[in-house]
This record gives sequence, structure tokens and C-alpha cells, in this order.
Amino acid sequence: MLRWILFDLNSFFASCEQQEDPSLRGKPVAVVPSMTDTTSVIAASYEAKRFGIKTNTRVSDAKKMCPGLILKSGNHRLYTEYHHRIVKACEEVLPVKKVLSIDEVACELIGREREIETATKIAQQMKDHVRHVVGSEIKSSVGIGPNILIAKIASDMMKPDGLTVIPKNLIPEKMGRLPIEVIPGVGAQTKYKLNSKGFFVINDLLKLSDFELKKHWGSIWGLRIAKELQGEDWAWRPKTAQKSLSHQHVLPPDLRTLEKSFQVSLKLMMKALMRLRKEKLKAQSLSVYIKFVDGSRFENTVSFQATEDTYFLSHQLKKIWNPISKQKPIKVAIVFSNLTDGPDQLSFFDNNKLAPINQALDLINAKFGANTLFMASTKDVIHSAKSRISFNHVPSLDDELDEAEN
Repeated sequence: MLRWILFDLNSFFASCEQQEDPSLRGKPVAVVPSMTDTTSVIAASYEAKRFGIKTNTRVSDAKKMCPGLILKSGNHRLYTEYHHRIVKACEEVLPVKKVLSIDEVACELIGREREIETATKIAQQMKDHVRHVVGSEIKSSVGIGPNILIAKIASDMMKPDGLTVIPKNLIPEKMGRLPIEVIPGVGAQTKYKLNSKGFFVINDLLKLSDFELKKHWGSIWGLRIAKELQGEDWAWRPKTAQKSLSHQHVLPPDLRTLEKSFQVSLKLMMKALMRLRKEKLKAQSLSVYIKFVDGSRFENTVSFQATEDTYFLSHQLKKIWNPISKQKPIKVAIVFSNLTDGPDQLSFFDNNKLAPINQALDLINAKFGANTLFMASTKDVIHSAKSRISFNHVPSLDDELDEAEN
């Protein structure tokens, strides 16, 4: 029985660039964080992949591998806009049950949709509709299976622009000889551990009993993965309560002073507070981390009663910012932890008159754009520390995002 469609976008960032600029189509393109040879490739078009270029390839090496390589500085707002347009197009065919990452969504099949012929038609319709509505360069590989894990592995089996169906009864035949590293989450360490126990291909895991599965995987998570390989569809658990929220930023050379790095940290804190208030959460701890050019680190933490007040927390940040290193800072991070969505706690330091100010600050920045209102102490770094996309967190279009460099 089929239950899930996994829609996986091919070379997503590079495809967005090729869709926006027709002159890039059919050419090797690499998306990079900055125009320097010392950084690494974020994403490569399939034309670039034919030369062996892939994610994390050093730019200097990529240029040698492909002399005609075209570099594009990552445009995070563009990719976020395309993501939301693609999700909307998918939902015009079938509701999206879960957004797995910036370039992957999962749709649940119900009733007669689970029949092979019908599911295949729906998946092909989704692929065609996205390319028609969003753009011809937006290609996808789609997997259909009895659960999201099988559908994910199926989507990876035919790239680019493929469509693979794996019913439960055909798992051993279609997937059995695949190496275990095709399983999401099986990295080098897990692969070594399983290889040492005699497990090299998926069929080796399909032969085990539940007791043996748990024993060899060594965790409930491992047992769940192994059972899903057998075709079981474990219900997705409700989202667990968020325990922490953080922002970090690598400092460019002109901001590598303690004064400027503090301003960046304050801006990071302001961004995190907007997220806290948007999620209706409060924090009970604030931590600051600094990494210096020599590799040394500074960290400090302060705890308090639950709050999301900007004025109070800016003073807490100042209180714990006391590094003594003479080295230049190269990276800063702030972390809010011990988050709670419970009722306000009575605190000697609370000032209810400030709540409307925090709300007004968020509303104005949301309506007129990030940094419409900001702390005067961050004016020198106002264009630094913008948001970047991580593959497992998709920003909203209201978030402050990096623009492409010209």
C-alpha cells in the first residue's frame, strides 16, 4: 500500500538562479556564500555536477575542475520566495502534509489515491504543474512509498527529474541491494558501526527480528528507521516543545573588534527576540559565545525568570559580555534557552509598560521591513548578520534575509 509522495527539488538553489537568468540555463553554475576562492560551494547545477562539483567542494578546486564554471552569490530571499511558490503549486494538486526542508515536501495519500496508477498520475501532475506555474528550470525527483523514509530513498534513485514508486511488497526487490548509506541519517560513523556487524546493504537489515534490530541499532530511533525500511508507517509525532533558540554570525574583517562584535551580538539577540515573541515564547536563560581567531573561546550564561522583554535582556547581555582575550573575535552567537510558553511569572524586574513597546517594534518591522526600527547601539552593524537558509528551517518571507551580492 502506498501512503506518501516525497517531492524533492533538484539542485534547488542553482535551479532558481537558472530560472531567474535564462543566460545561465544549460551552463555549469555554482552557488557560493561569497565570491572568494577559500569558501565552499553551497549548491551546483547538474551541468556543474558532471564535472564532479558538489556541495562543500572548495571554490578554488571547483574552478580547476570546470574552467567555465559560473559563480553566483547565494540569494536567500530568492530561494525562500521560490520555496513558498512551489509549496503553493504543490498544494493546488495535493495538500502538503509536511515541509521537510527548503527543497523537500511530503504529501499524504488517502483512499483511492493510494493505488499505484492513481498515485503515479498525481505525482506526475504535481511535477508538471510546478514546472508550468513556477518555471521550466524547476525540476524535481519524486518518490512514492508506504512511508516517508521509503519515499525519500525512492526519490533519490532517479535524478534528475525522476519518478520512482516502491510499494511495500517490492521493497526487497527494488531497494534490497542498495548500500545502507542511502538511508537518511546514516553517516560515516553509523555506516562503520553497521558494517562492522556485517550489515552492508538494506537487505541485511530486512532479515532481522525486532529484538535484533534494536540490539544492533542501539536506540529506539534506529529501531524506528529499521522498521520503516520494512514498510511500516510510524505516525509522525507532534512537534516537541522548543527548548532553545539561537543565532550566530561569522564576523567580516571590519567587525572583528570587541565593540563591533558586541553590537552584532545585540542585533542577533533582537532577531531572536522577534522570533520568541512570534512563537509566543519566553526565555529563562541567555548565553553568549565568542570564538577568536586563534581558536580560543569565551562563553557566559545568565538565568532569570521567564521574559521576552528587549530592554531587560539587552542589559543582561551587557552583564555577561566580559571577555578578556586580546585576540580578535571571528564568530559570535547568542542562545536563549529554557523556553516556556506558560503564563507570565511575577518578577521584581518586570515592567508591563514595556510590553506594548515590544509589540509595536515587531509590528512596524514586520510591516515595513527589518531594521525599520532598531537600537541605536547597533547602527554600525545594521547590514550585518542577516538570516541565511538552513535546509531544515525555512524562513518566512517576513524574515530579514540576505540578498544576492552584485
